[in-house]
Amino acid sequence: MGFLDRRDRNATLGILGIFATAIYLTWLPITGLALPLPPHPVDRTAVTGLWQFLMTIVVPYLWANSRLGLSPADLGISTRNLGRSFALGCALYSIALAAFVYGRHDPLIQDHPVRHLPWDRTLLLGATMCLIAAGTDIATRGFILLSLSRHAGLPFAIVMQNVFWMLGHTHEIQVLESALGKVAANALFLLLGILGDSIALRTRNVLGLAFAHMALNVVMVSYMRFLL
Repeated sequence: MGFLDRRDRNATLGILGIFATAIYLTWLPITGLALPLPPHPVDRTAVTGLWQFLMTIVVPYLWANSRLGLSPADLGISTRNLGRSFALGCALYSIALAAFVYGRHDPLIQDHPVRHLPWDRTLLLGATMCLIAAGTDIATRGFILLSLSRHAGLPFAIVMQNVFWMLGHTHEIQVLESALGKVAANALFLLLGILGDSIALRTRNVLGLAFAHMALNVVMVSYMRFLL
């Protein structure tokens, strides 16, 4: 980052530093150091999912506003181009849906908890999955991509967004590896990452992508519950 001036270099290091700290903080509930966790697995997932949303979205967005002067709208949280972002996001995540349907025989899908949980637990787990999915777009494309593109250049912003995107989808990649193979599964999620970046950059909106990601999870939960 030697080509950046001092202000942009400090901003870039701050963006990466605050997000890395946020990711670290998401692991504290798992270690039991941050807050007590309920005994039921679904309740634990809900608590840790909410904590993850707070740490990786609320904290970075507040920091960006106070230190960089970036409003939520600057980072894609607005109604501007919302419909277009949502429509393109649905098209994007239909690719992921097709891949998961193709890999439906994987044990990680066949044995997913939503297939046998009581209804109240299924709804809570599904809502948590939607929250985490939406948070992925808002955090990586809103905070990382759109803020870094202002201070570190677009190529670096896209690379860093996809680093965090791929790390955030380690489990999903693992699910598809048995059906698609390791290379193809990783290539698919890299493609989803880059295409999603293009949508965010063209629309300057990440809410539509987040809503589309939530819709994908609603369809997947319904598919696993009723159709498998």
